[in-house]
Amino acid sequence: MYYCFVNEVTRGLPGVYAFVDDILIASKNPEQHCQHLKTLFASLDEYGLCMNVSKCIFGASTIDFLGINLSENGIKPLPDKVKCILNFPKPDTLTQLRRFLGMFNFYRCFIPKAAHILAPIVQFLEGHIDKKKSRSSVCKSSEQLKWNENAEQTFTQAY
Repeated sequence: MYYCFVNEVTRGLPGVYAFVDDILIASKNPEQHCQHLKTLFASLDEYGLCMNVSKCIFGASTIDFLGINLSENGIKPLPDKVKCILNFPKPDTLTQLRRFLGMFNFYRCFIPKAAHILAPIVQFLEGHIDKKKSRSSVCKSSEQLKWNENAEQTFTQAY
């Protein structure tokens, strides 16, 4: 509900991007940034909202936002998040495998041929899903994985 409200407050504001309660302002230069801030502040005031200034970063040329580093040079994954993926142990259960795939897929836009790389693991995963179980019990499954050689190689290659 709050997310919808924040979207309403920021809708149509130039250079303003909202996600839940995080707001990003992308501007080409300091003057434009000041104008974007004034527009945002006016909208926040109109809706009776306040900001926690201690959580704000103004005028930064680079910023970490939603797991990605944004700068004038483009976007890149956060090094500590990449390290978590690289150090992820070989999953023993469906739940662990899904966790790994979720982390990997979050950064798939930075990984050429990500779908091709992961295809054997996804196929392997499909072989472990019991169609008779409810989705929630499958998602929390502690079923032990029986790794085959192809899936094992793919997991190693994903690094």
